[in-house]
Amino acid sequence: MGLLGKFFNQKSNVIELASPIEGNIISLSQVPDEAFSSGTIGDGVAIIPTGDTIYAPCDAEEINIFATNHAISFEIEGELELIVHFGIDTVKLNGKGFTRIAKDGSSVKKGDPLIKFDLDFITNNAKSIKTPVIIANMELVESISKSSGKINVGETIMTIKLKK
Repeated sequence: MGLLGKFFNQKSNVIELASPIEGNIISLSQVPDEAFSSGTIGDGVAIIPTGDTIYAPCDAEEINIFATNHAISFEIEGELELIVHFGIDTVKLNGKGFTRIAKDGSSVKKGDPLIKFDLDFITNNAKSIKTPVIIANMELVESISKSSGKINVGETIMTIKLKK
């Protein structure tokens, strides 16, 4: 961004998102839910989790944690909406298997722990643990570069270039 950009507090048009969970990246088309696999909700990747905690993938002015703790939306740079939706049909668990760490409506920094989860319980009680990580308002996005393979928390999962 450079010194002048920071001085004038201009927004960057490139955003790097870190992996919110440890696991293996797969295509959204492999998620067993039509709304995610077809791209209806947005574009991004999915992760088959191997860890036990969801972390903030970026700095965000505000997060919204669903009442059942299975999904979190992030407001990035005042305009971009990112959604981390843990598993499929996990809303039916009514919060069981999830423990909230962060406060709904708070601002977060990249790497902040947000929700702990019981992977064994969720694996045995939900349709799928495949976790979509998607940009919901794609009309703001010029392009997305996606990582693949095994991913650790904090490693870059997507680089988003915003339209100017």
